[in-house]
Amino acid sequence: MKNYSNQKLSQGGFSAKTKLISFAAIIGFMFVAYSLLPKGFSDDLNQIGQGRNIALLAHDHDSVQSLNLMEAIGKIRSDYLGKIVFVVADNNAIKGQAFIQQQQAGSGDLLLFSPSGKRIRIVQGLSEVNALREILDNSF
Repeated sequence: MKNYSNQKLSQGGFSAKTKLISFAAIIGFMFVAYSLLPKGFSDDLNQIGQGRNIALLAHDHDSVQSLNLMEAIGKIRSDYLGKIVFVVADNNAIKGQAFIQQQQAGSGDLLLFSPSGKRIRIVQGLSEVNALREILDNSF
């Protein structure tokens, strides 16, 4: 007489192991996706028009221009605490991509908004800290 209980256990163990591996892969993917987002930036687009100056980075982690601008902003952002809120619209997220398209902007562009939510300007091709500082000082 065959013992089927061991067979079922191994099949069940295989299924549980597969589920565990799948779950770990999903968690790993989510961690990698999260780590690719710019650090220290809010992605809350609802802040626009709420009484604060907004500098919004149209971000795409595959764009060298976007990464260079993000790095430049990181170097000077502490100088503008309380004066400018830095926000990111991620081109790889549905909400961010829709906003970037609606604003007719491109990856790596910096969009500046007044406290009332009016877009002041779009700055393209910016990556130098001194040029960024000058634009922020002259715009706000």
